Amino acid sequence: METVWIVYHDSGPDNNILGVFGNEEEAHEYQELMAPQFEKGVLMTPFPVPWRQGTTEVQIG
Repeated sequence: METVWIVYHDSGPDNNILGVFGNEEEAHEYQELMAPQFEKGVLMTPFPVPWRQGTTEVQIG
């Protein structure tokens, strides 16, 4: 997996991350489900995931 999708809100200072998903479709469904519960709605963004191969760390993105 090279990218995860993070669903979050910015309606308050704490506990902003609501979920982390392996594909955009699931993240979007969850975003729509959760949005009415927060004053400013819910946001979604892709985030590249680093991976390691042997002793070398490679950043993706």
